[in-house]
Amino acid sequence: MSDASTESSSSVNQVRSFGVSHSALSNEEMYQALLKADKSESLIPLASSLAQEMNDLLTRVMGAVASLPKTDNNYLAQAEEAVLEAREITRRLQSLSQGSDGVKKEVKIQSIFDEIYTLNAGGSVAKIEISVDPRAKSIFVDVAQIKQVFQNLLRNATEAMTPTPHNPKIQLMAQALHVERGDIIGLEAGDYVQCEVRDNGHGISTEISDKVWDPFFTTKKHAAGLGLPTSLEIIRRHGGTIGLTSEVGVGSVFTVFIPVAIKTVQVQAVQAPTARFKTGRILIVDDDLNIRNVLSKMLERLDYRSDSSRDAEDALQQYKRYFDISRPYDAVLVDIKLSGTPGAQLLKTLKQFDPDIRVIALSAEDSTSLAKEMMDLGFCGFLKKPFVLSELGESLSTVIGN
Repeated sequence: MSDASTESSSSVNQVRSFGVSHSALSNEEMYQALLKADKSESLIPLASSLAQEMNDLLTRVMGAVASLPKTDNNYLAQAEEAVLEAREITRRLQSLSQGSDGVKKEVKIQSIFDEIYTLNAGGSVAKIEISVDPRAKSIFVDVAQIKQVFQNLLRNATEAMTPTPHNPKIQLMAQALHVERGDIIGLEAGDYVQCEVRDNGHGISTEISDKVWDPFFTTKKHAAGLGLPTSLEIIRRHGGTIGLTSEVGVGSVFTVFIPVAIKTVQVQAVQAPTARFKTGRILIVDDDLNIRNVLSKMLERLDYRSDSSRDAEDALQQYKRYFDISRPYDAVLVDIKLSGTPGAQLLKTLKQFDPDIRVIALSAEDSTSLAKEMMDLGFCGFLKKPFVLSELGESLSTVIGN
């Protein structure tokens, strides 16, 4: 560890144990079970499904708006803006199945601590104090989930105050920490924000502290035993871990390690080195007739001609037919959730026929990981439904090489 983190190093060395669950459940099964534990299991998948259906409808609306001639008034611009706002709402609905607001952003730990303080200070039996080292850098996190972690830890600390000790106090602390390989179990080398939730409650015995990370383990009558396991899994999915130090009669310290923010690489369309054909023709593959129609009109506004297919078999036949007469399509727009043959399988088949084919994936699902997965499979671009005319034009221009 660097000299700048000498103080942090000493506190890390005092951590007695790091989060280890002995549950027989797989990490994925545990994570999904924990995040859904306090939500309706029927409403969550329903919300996600409805959001995808709504995105398909919004795609049709956006296509219709984009197809109308521009006028002097700004009504069309307002309609387009409203669709984009609706897209944001459906994104939130879809993210319910992930147990979060679905968005990671760069924040300072101070802002999270301040919100936690505002929510809890008034009703807490203990005095809550905040101390943040100004050298602590920003973190790139799902704010809703990280707030959930500290809410769980703060609740755990508050419950340790029963019966109330003399001068009850809970401290939220954060400082910069540099970790070398092998310093802390489960952490890669790099820079972290080391956070502590410290209480002067009754402490946790060694026998119990070894079990607190197991799902459903609890010493409380009316608790589910999910708070700490949930918190541990959330932090692990952010690239960190949690440690525990406790002494009976003195208090407990939960230490949370979160990687500092690193600028993420956005998923971008693959730039074509040269324009291969320049026929000005695009093939649309979507099993929804209305979406095929509005995409065709959007392409017309962009000075492209288009044909459409309702399924993978028809798309393959059309592509082969025009490829054989030296009039191939410049690009193909494919909904990745086609009925029958999925879009990814269609791409694989088309690539066997034409290795240099340029295909853009379309999806009503909002997921950065899905976009990356599709690009890794060989798609040249990814468009999230609904998209505006300029987004479609930019993606095609990049992929085709105009």
